Amino acid sequence: MDVATTNTTAKLIDPRDLLEVLRQHPLPAPFNLALYSEESGRSGLIKTIHTVCPPLSSECLCTEKCCQAWEENINHTLLTNQPVVATCPQGLLCLAIPLPDNQGLPDCLVGGGIFENASVPHSRNLTVDNKKPGSGKPGQAPQMISREEAQSLADEVFRTLPRLLEQKVQLFGLARTTQRLEAVQKLARDLSICPEAEQAVLIVSEALVVLFDLPKVLIVLQQNGQAMSVHSTLGLDPGTFRLDQIQLADHFNNISGHPETLSKEKLTTFFPGIKTESAQSFPLSANSSRLGAVILFDINLHSRDQALIELLTSRLASRLESLKTAEGHRQERQFSARLISMISDLSLIDNREELYRQILEMSSELLEASSGSLMLLNEVKGTLEISAAMGMTDSLARAMSVPFGEGIAGKVAKSGFPMLVTDIERDNRVAVKNRPRFKTKSFISLPLEANKKLLGVLNLADKSNGGHFTEADLNLIQTFTNHAVLMVSRAATLEKAGKFEHLSITDPLTGLYNRRFLEDRLQEEFSRSERQQQTFCLILADLDNFKIHNDVCGHLAGDNALKKVADLMRRTARDMDIVTRYGGEEFCLILPGTGKKESLFVGERIRRAIETEVFPGENLLPLGRLSISLGIATFPTDGTTANELIHAADLALYSAKKLGRNRLVLYEPTLEDQGLLKHQQ
Repeated sequence: MDVATTNTTAKLIDPRDLLEVLRQHPLPAPFNLALYSEESGRSGLIKTIHTVCPPLSSECLCTEKCCQAWEENINHTLLTNQPVVATCPQGLLCLAIPLPDNQGLPDCLVGGGIFENASVPHSRNLTVDNKKPGSGKPGQAPQMISREEAQSLADEVFRTLPRLLEQKVQLFGLARTTQRLEAVQKLARDLSICPEAEQAVLIVSEALVVLFDLPKVLIVLQQNGQAMSVHSTLGLDPGTFRLDQIQLADHFNNISGHPETLSKEKLTTFFPGIKTESAQSFPLSANSSRLGAVILFDINLHSRDQALIELLTSRLASRLESLKTAEGHRQERQFSARLISMISDLSLIDNREELYRQILEMSSELLEASSGSLMLLNEVKGTLEISAAMGMTDSLARAMSVPFGEGIAGKVAKSGFPMLVTDIERDNRVAVKNRPRFKTKSFISLPLEANKKLLGVLNLADKSNGGHFTEADLNLIQTFTNHAVLMVSRAATLEKAGKFEHLSITDPLTGLYNRRFLEDRLQEEFSRSERQQQTFCLILADLDNFKIHNDVCGHLAGDNALKKVADLMRRTARDMDIVTRYGGEEFCLILPGTGKKESLFVGERIRRAIETEVFPGENLLPLGRLSISLGIATFPTDGTTANELIHAADLALYSAKKLGRNRLVLYEPTLEDQGLLKHQQ
């Protein structure tokens, strides 16, 4: 057999297969068997001795002299390349048989657990008192054979080994590998349809223990951020060790993704308290994403088993990645629905203090943060003051303020850029010791702007899962706050409108804003819309045949009708719209930030609300009911001054009247001809 053939054969032989075949062979059957490699040193020898000579009671323990006897026996075997049988100080036979050195096997086969019986040289299966050690099998009496018989047995095994290696061991290994390969293929199919990550982990962990006879299997998965968690501990007591999430996550994020051997030092770093010598780690990676690892303790895998395990763990990683992607899509859909719901809820709040509190609570919910604050800019004092807080008392929150441009929040406010920090003590932008009231070292500080104007800063900290905030968290919260700050701006506008109302700028009959307020507010809307390059609409509305209504029903009924119409218009218009009494039975509405298409919906709702409402005496009117006509003009398309816009809306209103009343008309330049005719009449 040439060298290449020998190397190939060596790769096919698994020492554990040889050991299994020998255990089934009738010659060495009475002995407890194990394989020993000289490179494993004294600790490996002691472990081997304990394997073949397990004590049956506390009275029979291996001594230093036992170890010396075993060492001498094995050294003599390796030196002479012949089987050697000796007796240890406890009276147990020590059997050592050299293995061929060209098969990639350990140095020798050792056997023990049987007493020497010099007086009965040809007997087997003899028993002694149960108090004495023997084969190590609980409930059975130890066997005794003579030293000569043991030597004869060792010689026969030594002669038989080449034939076993050439035939039975390879066939045994091939059959076992084929069986395992078929099992792995079936498991891979099961994994591909596994609906949950925990179930997939359970399938793989049980398969590793059952198929590959592994003593200890640990599976850890990486959650969002750096959070690591233990998901399977077959053969291990989870109460005997801890998990250093940061150390383990840092290690997995900086390796190639191929299987590796973990030293005892690394294992005690990653898993403080664990009792083990070494382990093999199979990282769970898919699409450059680190998902965790499968760690196998105290095992020396054959290359073919390692290949099968790597195949199985890669299938697990693929399924975990698939489930993670599906979960991400589900969370995105869930977030979109939740975001719409949150914005809808915020739009119903007209109190700014409650609005600030809700924005903070909703932001914390989205990012799973347990502490945070919403700080507003006090332009007069030049400070940021807390308007809502989580994780601190209200009295402390009210007492705290940060100068603009100072501290974390002050710098964020001044720069206008958000700050995402993973570790406050390591980030060069901050590099300060973490404060005791915070549970984690990661936070997000985000400026809040509306219409390019700074409102304040949102701060979020302490993820509930103990991990750190990510870019995905930052993008998510920015999406939410971009909508939320508009509500803050809107709330401020409504509050300002309320102050004007207290200054008696309302119509005493209808309670609507009066014409003086309309003129002032219209100028503000022109300035704001020009500055922000936005459109807004103006609606002029006039009750149809209202003079006839007054003549038929009386002025008192007419006043009541005006009040009712004003209330309908106020309730039908949007919160952001300004409804005023322009004069007599004429009304004017300002629709901020609204285009022509949106204004049609607002105007039509008002028209239908009045048309369907019941008014006393309306059956006597020409149309059989009290109705309203509306004309709509848009800034800047239809006018860039108050007079131009009102003139355009008035022409559209005149056109609505001329077309039969109870309708709305958008201004068009062709209506100017009708305007000339109106003035001639």
